[in-house]
Amino acid sequence: MPDPILAYRSLFVSDVHLGSAGCMVEEFQAFLNSVECEYLYLVGDVVDLWVTMKAGKWRQEHTNAVRSILSKSQEGTLVFFTPGNHDAFLRRLNGSEFGNIRVAHSFVHTTVDGKRLMVVHGDLFDKSVRFVPLAWLAAWFYEGLTVLNGLWNARRKEAGQEQTDFSSSAKRRLKKYVSRKSDYEGVLLSQALDGGLDGVVCGHIHRPAITLDEDGGLYVNTGDWVEHGTAVVEHFDGRLELLLWKDLKNQIGDPDPEIEPRPPSKRRRLFRARRGGLFGCVPRPTKRSA
Repeated sequence: MPDPILAYRSLFVSDVHLGSAGCMVEEFQAFLNSVECEYLYLVGDVVDLWVTMKAGKWRQEHTNAVRSILSKSQEGTLVFFTPGNHDAFLRRLNGSEFGNIRVAHSFVHTTVDGKRLMVVHGDLFDKSVRFVPLAWLAAWFYEGLTVLNGLWNARRKEAGQEQTDFSSSAKRRLKKYVSRKSDYEGVLLSQALDGGLDGVVCGHIHRPAITLDEDGGLYVNTGDWVEHGTAVVEHFDGRLELLLWKDLKNQIGDPDPEIEPRPPSKRRRLFRARRGGLFGCVPRPTKRSA
């Protein structure tokens, strides 16, 4: 079987929301099967513990996605997990290590070209989620809206009519409103810069972006796998890039999400043999709690 088509030094993903009705689990699985990396950052809300309490929500496809992540860690990829508000229960594991998987409130990642970036989900910098009952109700409202959207589109498909996506549109407007009201981007970036870092990598608001402020501070948001299907990667020269899966799969083909992940490539075996000394800048946890 050939090596994976896409190889990166680091991969950042967030807001997969495994277990939710809106999760793009097939697309996420296909993406995982197409890439390999030395460092994998799970930047929160990977599992949606808020909406998986109902029986039947969690499907085999969601389990397969988790298995793919675990498989990458077993093959030598260092996995760094910083929980978000939807999987906040796992914050109890702060400071834990399970083989190649490390859990912490936040991390500092150092790129090949020397940029030091705070990696954190970002929900604790969002005023709207500090009142947990309201945020929880909003999550369930969106979940119900997503289910209703699916039923509506099923009927429209039977009638030969064009499908609509009103649930994603509603959530996008809400996230945009929250971001504007809380100055989410500015607050997070200031936190990183005040700590002597060069920028921040976050998730939470489902708005993928890579931007530089007027002072050179780098703001990176990985987006999500509910509406956009995006991830951020670090190339082997330190360059950061925002990937959109729907564009990417047109270039490389859409791998079958049911197939097993490819075996480690020659590059991956090099990662395992030289891990920690390949670039001389292994990520390390911050002392700051996020």
